[in-house]
Amino acid sequence: SVQQGLPVGQSPMPQQPSIATAAGVACGLLAAGSVSAAGTTRRRTIAAKASADFAGGLVGSEYHGWGEYKWDPLEISKKYPDHLPWYREAELKHGRVAMLAMLGLVVPDFVRIPGSDFEAADLDFVNAHNKLIYGPGQGPMWWLLVFCGVIESLRFKDLGLDFGKLTLENAGDLNFGKGFLPKTKEGIVQMQIKELKNGRLAMLAVSGCLTQGVVFNAHHFPFTG
Repeated sequence: SVQQGLPVGQSPMPQQPSIATAAGVACGLLAAGSVSAAGTTRRRTIAAKASADFAGGLVGSEYHGWGEYKWDPLEISKKYPDHLPWYREAELKHGRVAMLAMLGLVVPDFVRIPGSDFEAADLDFVNAHNKLIYGPGQGPMWWLLVFCGVIESLRFKDLGLDFGKLTLENAGDLNFGKGFLPKTKEGIVQMQIKELKNGRLAMLAVSGCLTQGVVFNAHHFPFTG
C-alpha cells in the first residue's frame, strides 16, 4: 500500500510552471480536505477496519471516506507476504524523510540556520550538497550523515543487522514520541493513517518540486522561475 512532459518552445515559460504549481496546490488542498472530511464524518459513521486478509491487516486501508480502500493492483502483498514488514518500514522511512525534505525545500527561502555556512544567497537544493562538503569529514553535510547514522545504528540495534526482528507490528516504530499518542486504539490508528497520508503526499510533493525546479531552472520556492 505504498503510498508529474513539458513542451519546449517559444511559449511563455512562466505560464507552464504556474499551471503545474496550481495543480500541486489543488492536490494538496484535496488531500487536506480529505483528512478534514475524515475527521468530521468520524462523528457520524464508523470507519471500516483493516481486513486481516488484506496486506496482513496493516494499517493504511481505513478512513478513506468510502469504507476500506484496498489498493494493490499488482497483488504484491499476496505474492510476497514475508516482505510486508520491510515494505511498511521503507514506506514510513521514505515518507518521513520526504516530509522533512519538503520543509527543507521551502523554509530556507525564508529562514536560514544561523552560521556562515548557510548564508550564501545562491545556496539551493541543487548545489547544497557540493557546497556544504569541504573535504573528507569536513562540512555540514557530514554532520547530517552522522545524525542519520546514529538513527540507523539504533534501528540496527533493535532489529539486528539483517533486520531479522522486523515484524508487521514494529515496522517503522522508532520508540519515539509515544507519549503524545492517543490513549485509545482507534485514536492510535487514526494517527498512523495521518502519518501515512502525509508521508505519501510529501513523497509526491518533493518529487514534483525537485523536477519542476530543475526543468525550469527555478531553484527556490515556489519553483516557478
